[in-house]
Amino acid sequence: MKKIVAIIPLLLFLSITGCKVPKTSYTTTKTTVLKVYTVTDAGHKYVSYVVDRGGVEVVVTDSLSKSAHKVGDTIEYIDQKIEVDGSTRVLSFTLLN
Repeated sequence: MKKIVAIIPLLLFLSITGCKVPKTSYTTTKTTVLKVYTVTDAGHKYVSYVVDRGGVEVVVTDSLSKSAHKVGDTIEYIDQKIEVDGSTRVLSFTLLN
């Protein structure tokens, strides 16, 4: 299940751009939640977490919106680098737990 969730942003990107399969690399990171963002609308839900990534705040997305972490909790996420071509390089941060 974790691998499926991890490739959702990549598949979405490919479907939107119509690009061929890009080069990817990733690491997993455990870190502390700094902020929590949640939205619900007519039964649909969005969940993401702000964390520190080497001195920069980034948003880690829970693609399935099934988590309920709070500020101060430790989460694990995939830090993925996607290179579509020489000029298009994307970072993606996706929740694992």
